[in-house]
Order: sequence, then C-alpha cells, then structure tokens
Amino acid sequence: MHKNLMIYGSCVSRDAFPLLDPEFKLLSYVARQSMISAMSKPTDLLQGDTLSSAFQDRSLAGDIRSNLLQLVRRFAADIDVLAIDLTDERLGVVRLPDGTHVTRSHELVSSGRLKAVHGRTQDIRIMTERHWTLWEAAATRILGALSQMGLREKTVILNTPWAETTQAGDPAPPFWNMDTAEVNAYLNECCAHMRSLGFKVVDLPAELRYAAVDHKWGAAPYHFGDSAMAWIAAEIRETAAAAA
Repeated sequence: MHKNLMIYGSCVSRDAFPLLDPEFKLLSYVARQSMISAMSKPTDLLQGDTLSSAFQDRSLAGDIRSNLLQLVRRFAADIDVLAIDLTDERLGVVRLPDGTHVTRSHELVSSGRLKAVHGRTQDIRIMTERHWTLWEAAATRILGALSQMGLREKTVILNTPWAETTQAGDPAPPFWNMDTAEVNAYLNECCAHMRSLGFKVVDLPAELRYAAVDHKWGAAPYHFGDSAMAWIAAEIRETAAAAA
C-alpha cells in the first residue's frame, strides 16, 4: 500500500525523498514560501513573465498567491505524512505597498518584479524583532489549520541546524554573511514555538550536521551529506508508521 507525502520546506526535505521506499508518493512540494508569506493575502503587484525553470516559476507563483493552505486542503484527505522544514525562512520577506508579504527569494529578486512595484517596499530580515512577530503569528495560524484538518499526528517538523563545518572539518561556507550560530539559535526558537503547539519536532543529530562539499546544488551550510538525508528519510518513515 502506498503512502502519500507532502513537503513544505526546502531542498533539505526534498532531497531525502529518493531515499524513501518505493511506496512513498510525493503529492506536493511547496518551497520558497515563508510562513509569513503563506499567511499573507495574495498580491497583484508582482506581475511578470514566466520564469525559465518550471520549478522556480511554480514556486514564485505559489508564493505570490500564498497557496500553501490551499494545497494542503486539496490533499489533506490523502496525506499520510506532512514534512516541514524551516530552511527557506532564511530568505526573510518583503512587505509590499498593499500591505502583503512575499518571500525574498532568489526567484523574486532575479525576476526584476520588485523593481516594477510602485511605492515603498520594506525588507524584513530573519532574526529581527519584526520578523519574529510576523512569523510567530503566521506559524500559529498554519499549525492551527493543520490541526483542524486532522494533520497534527501526521506532521513531522525537521529542525536541521545549519552546518558550521564540512565533513573534513573545514569551515562551511556562509549564507549571505549570516552568522550560522545566530541563525541556528533563531530557528531553534521557531521550532520550540511549534513544539509548544503540540507538534512533533525532531532535531538533526549534531554528528550529522556537516556541509557536503560535493552537494548537487553547491556548497551551503544547509546542504547536508548523505547521512543527514538518510536520517530525514527515517523520520518520515517513522511518522508514517506512527500515524497509520
């Protein structure tokens, strides 16, 4: 009997999918969509051409439409496991003149759509008080919706602190010159909030937190090695078994 997985997060979760047993089917993958953006109203201020990458275009369009909960509701009856990671929260959000928020993704910035917006935009970076206020409220609403849909026991939240070193012991490359220890402390607080709402949060073991120098998407503190991917796959399997 097959099991249906939905992923809301980043490549950290998505890259573990091929390690799952063949009976696992990927229903949907929502990426590049901060929880703040997911709980924002859709905006009409970011019209533009289709991106060349289908995945990037789908992610950007979904973020602009704030379509996370719409997709979860569509698949809720079929979901066996919902895997969540917070890696894309690193991007922060942009507040638009209409009061909405969108994720400050590479896709958005490189598309040039922000430059065409009339009026003032505001970058809200991760690890700021403003970001925390918006994020905490958004996370509470999202997890409340998941509970109402009967998905709490089927959800696993992956706390994957960024790597400070590679497996060889060299310093892991930074992201946007962010201090990795500070990012990890912030994301730990985010995960603690989600845990306080009654959701299962699992922590990547310290010995698996190293950056893979040969990762297919390039070197980054959140691009982990095969052992971390195997751990994520095992946590997804365990959640499916417990919820069955």
